[in-house]
Amino acid sequence: MADFFSGRPRPAFDPWGAGLAALVVLILGGWQIGRRIGPAGAEAWALDTAIPAGLVGVAVCALVGLALALDRRRRSLAAEGALFLGLFEAAADPQILVRVAADGSPRIVRANAAARRAAALPPDRPFAEEIPPGEAQAMRPNLAEAVATGAPVRVEGQSLPLFGLGGADVLYVPVRGPGAPTLVCVTLHDLARLRGAEAEARDATRLLAMAEQVAHVGHWHVSLATDAVIWSDEVYRIHGLDPAHFTPTLATGIRAYHPDDRARVEECITAAIRDRTGFEIRLRIVRPDGDVRDVFACGIYQAAGAEGGDSLFGVFADLTDRKQVERALADKSALLEATLESIDQGLMLIAADGTVPVANHRAIEILRLPPGMIGQRPDYRAVRRHCRATGAWGVLIQDPAHWHLDGERRTTDLRSERRRDDGSVIEIRSLPILDGKGHGKGYVQTLTDITDRRLAETRLRDSEARYRLLADHTSDLILLDDPNGRHLYISPAITPMLGYSLDEANAAGLRTLVHPEDIANLSATLHALAPARPTGSAVYRLRHKDGSDIWVEAAFRRIEEHGNVQIIHAIRDVTERQRQELDLERAKVAAEAGARVKAEFLANMSHELRTPLTGMLGVHDLLMGDAALSVSQKRLLGLAQESGRSLLTIVNDILDFSKIEAGQLAVESLPFGLRALLEGCRELSVEAARGRAVTVSVEVAPDMPDWFIGDPTRLRQVVLNLATNAIKFTTDGGVTLRARCSGAGAVPLVTIEVVDTGIGIAPDALPHLFERFAQADGSISRQYGGTGLGLAISRRLVRLMRGEIGATSRIGEGSTFWFTLPLPLAQATEGGSGRTALTAPAPLARRLLLAEDNPINQEIIGTVLRQKGHAVTVVGDGERAVSAVATEPAFDLVLMDVQMPGQDGLAATRAIRQAEADEGRRRLPIVALTANAMAEEIARCRAAGMDAHVAKPVDWTLLFAAIDGLLSRAGDARP
Repeated sequence: MADFFSGRPRPAFDPWGAGLAALVVLILGGWQIGRRIGPAGAEAWALDTAIPAGLVGVAVCALVGLALALDRRRRSLAAEGALFLGLFEAAADPQILVRVAADGSPRIVRANAAARRAAALPPDRPFAEEIPPGEAQAMRPNLAEAVATGAPVRVEGQSLPLFGLGGADVLYVPVRGPGAPTLVCVTLHDLARLRGAEAEARDATRLLAMAEQVAHVGHWHVSLATDAVIWSDEVYRIHGLDPAHFTPTLATGIRAYHPDDRARVEECITAAIRDRTGFEIRLRIVRPDGDVRDVFACGIYQAAGAEGGDSLFGVFADLTDRKQVERALADKSALLEATLESIDQGLMLIAADGTVPVANHRAIEILRLPPGMIGQRPDYRAVRRHCRATGAWGVLIQDPAHWHLDGERRTTDLRSERRRDDGSVIEIRSLPILDGKGHGKGYVQTLTDITDRRLAETRLRDSEARYRLLADHTSDLILLDDPNGRHLYISPAITPMLGYSLDEANAAGLRTLVHPEDIANLSATLHALAPARPTGSAVYRLRHKDGSDIWVEAAFRRIEEHGNVQIIHAIRDVTERQRQELDLERAKVAAEAGARVKAEFLANMSHELRTPLTGMLGVHDLLMGDAALSVSQKRLLGLAQESGRSLLTIVNDILDFSKIEAGQLAVESLPFGLRALLEGCRELSVEAARGRAVTVSVEVAPDMPDWFIGDPTRLRQVVLNLATNAIKFTTDGGVTLRARCSGAGAVPLVTIEVVDTGIGIAPDALPHLFERFAQADGSISRQYGGTGLGLAISRRLVRLMRGEIGATSRIGEGSTFWFTLPLPLAQATEGGSGRTALTAPAPLARRLLLAEDNPINQEIIGTVLRQKGHAVTVVGDGERAVSAVATEPAFDLVLMDVQMPGQDGLAATRAIRQAEADEGRRRLPIVALTANAMAEEIARCRAAGMDAHVAKPVDWTLLFAAIDGLLSRAGDARP
């Protein structure tokens, strides 16, 4: 056996050796027989030798049979050895036969072809029998174990550099023979190659899965013997199922299809199994979430083979996205077709063979082609012949600008215009259709009726010529710039305006002539021009050629046509206007200064006039309450009162007129009773009629409402002006105040008339009655007095209340003054308690502080307040008022004059308010008593911290009402 594996030739069975052995047996047998025959004779020989002779024959026969059997065994072993060697040599893995010596050292007996290739040895070169020491040391334990146990030994990751293997799976198999095995077959499995193959298989599987996912195509397999169904991951994804939670079967797979498609699926599968063929089918599946997907299934029948029984194998593709794309393409195709048929431009396709397969309706209409001609796919030359015959082709208008050639002088864009006999102009444009290699595949030809465009261009050219003529001869400077400020056109007006010639202006650029202080404003205006705001304007300075600066006003307009943006500048010399505006501004400043001086003068005059009037009228009011006066004394005192009131009326008229002139007089909207207002005016007017045979009466229409919304103060002022005027010019007779209303709804028109039986007014004087300082004639002013402002103020007040005023009169018979006002209706409210008597006691006695610098006013105001029951402390300036509030027992209210020497009333009020804030004291009511009744003065008082304002001369009713109102609110506010 050892010789067999060693590779050396073994001798075949030797028949001569077998014969020699048989002869020796026979000689020994014959000798034994002859010895036995001896002298006994032949008969004895026969009997004694029969049995040994038979045994010898049997032994001979057995020996011959054994020899023959041994020969057959050896022949069988030779055949098996040849088969083993064939398998050994043909093995794909490297294999070596190693003999293990008694001392355990290994020696290579034989190596197969794979081992030789791994060791990089030529086929004719013998393999080295000695194993390198390092590898022999590594193999020795494993060889010894295999020899000792007689069982295979497997070692993973063993390094054998002799065969170029860094890590191999080595199998040690002992070869059995006579005695203990000393021969081991070593098989080497390259793990790196195995792992590489496995990695390649995994990569191939992963790439297949990725390819299926990208292509939305999966594969499936159905075993017909076991009904087992296998889906790839993409099939699961297409079905919307998770492989971890769903196991497919043939029944569940069919149920996944749309109910309308299940019968077709079953029919296809049955036919494929029956006919042992394949199938293709398009149908729908329904996912668990209800989503319906369009799919394609293709399968083939696989007959039974070595790997298993019959089966079906196929692919499964998701066509939903493609279906959607196909539908979208169909929609786009339909939209394109509809667009082509609806556009106002003819479109014709000329194929590479010169035929016309497509033309839209507009092209057929423009070229006047028969309806069925394009359906026959005519030759383009035939189309042109037809157009020439019908006159639809027209005459070519030559224009080289219509030709566009590429670098090889090939037409890339051919445009031509043809004028027809009816005057219409057709633009024909041909564009080549190129394939990916730049080779022509035909032309697309567009046909456009540009008759209207050409007419518009002609009109535009004519218009441009006219406008250029105007621009060239207008005194304004006209510029046309691009967005970067480059001049495209400068009108000749540049020379008379700035002194530059056209060439000089173009070379310099007008932007360089702008005054440095005006560049930022001009640039901001130009940058702000946009499609949403295409216009703008600016006033700036330009430098004249002589070095002076002129003021110009520029109007800008942004125009955009065919993507080109241009800016039009219309520049006008406004130097003279700027000079006039500067003069006007100076005049305005002077006028405003004059107005301020006038306001200050009026305020001072008001103060200076009202201050003595306060003393005069206060004394009169106090004396009139004295019961010891005689009748004549009361009459004289009444005359003094009337004179003082007349003076106060003049002062008030002047102030009111100043307010109206300055626009500072505002009307109020308050509910009031008209009858009570007219009655109050009558009572006040009676005082003016005292001593005359004049009666004053009120007549109100019985059906007239009583309560309205308006400004009762201004309304009373107008009525009193008209009534006192009527009484003034009526020596005997009567003055009647009449009221009526007209119109329905919530805002009736109220008319009030003042009718007198006085001297009357001349017709030529009537138009001028309501002008300021106007009177019928100078003699009236001398005889009756007055400033001539009363009627002017009345007209202004009526107009402020959105009404009208007028008059009618006849000399010697009397006059009627009327005015109408729109007054909304109001709900009735309770009236006031009337005028408060000077001597009537106050509801509660209070402790008051009076700050007044005028001794007369101190005496009069203090006397009146003490008669009302109040305790009054008087100081002469603001500083003493602040000290009194801080040091004396608490006051209930302060009456503060505004204009006082030293610290005035405003400063004193601010000091009191600051002390209250610092010390946490309660707010002390402060009433301003000032002879300045201007609105600005009232606002200053409020801003300083005063709570109310009463003008001098003091209206005692207003003063008492202000005191009582503030003290009642202060009492409510106390804890």
